[in-house]
Amino acid sequence: MKKKIKLCLLLLLLIGTSFVILEVNQKKQEEKNYHQTYTLQSSEIKEKQEFDKQKELSKAKEEILSLRKEYNNEDVVGTFEILNEDFKVPVMQTKDNDFYLKHLPNKDYSFMGSIFMDFRVNIDTSKKLLIYGHNSKDYQMPFYILENYYDENYLNNHKEVVIKSLNKIRKYELFSIFIETSDYSYMDTEFTGENYYKHLLYLQDKSMVKMDTKLYKNDNILLLQTCSTHEDYRKYKKKYLILAFKETSA
Repeated sequence: MKKKIKLCLLLLLLIGTSFVILEVNQKKQEEKNYHQTYTLQSSEIKEKQEFDKQKELSKAKEEILSLRKEYNNEDVVGTFEILNEDFKVPVMQTKDNDFYLKHLPNKDYSFMGSIFMDFRVNIDTSKKLLIYGHNSKDYQMPFYILENYYDENYLNNHKEVVIKSLNKIRKYELFSIFIETSDYSYMDTEFTGENYYKHLLYLQDKSMVKMDTKLYKNDNILLLQTCSTHEDYRKYKKKYLILAFKETSA
């Protein structure tokens, strides 16, 4: 009788163990299927993101080549746009920082000038880009729109800008806005060691509006410069509005 009981218990144990093993194997298979599905979905998402990125880049390239044709000018190196705003313009660049102060994108002479990039930087590879454009209290100049950033509400809704070239799309986020009257070190493009990071912190500390943007020593940045008409700076003959942005993922 005892042997029968032991045999029954052993049989029940084996059956229970079998169910446990079966359940464990089933869970492992479900986890395997989940990971395979997740990996496949992640791969598909990455492929779509890459496809969309290449599509956008192709569109940007087509647009820039069209602008070169429209203006009959190879100096069009890219476009600049403020996100959430109807503002997108060609960016010019030549061998100096003087020509496009008084010339339009088609090279016609005009006091309006163009929006142009500093001749010392490369639109695709430089850690720091500088872009200039005129502003005036009497005329609607190329960079008049930048003075909207004195309004903190406008600033908060237009912190992101995009630079597009034939080869790259670079997205930036605002981290500083200030008016400069005497210290033009913001125009420096050559740095060694920790000097670059100190330069970034210096630009951030100058800001009229404090922003929580975290800066790192290897951040790429973009500076926009135009003349300021801010009433608090009337006594200064030269006063430049500077907007500083750090590059984020495009």
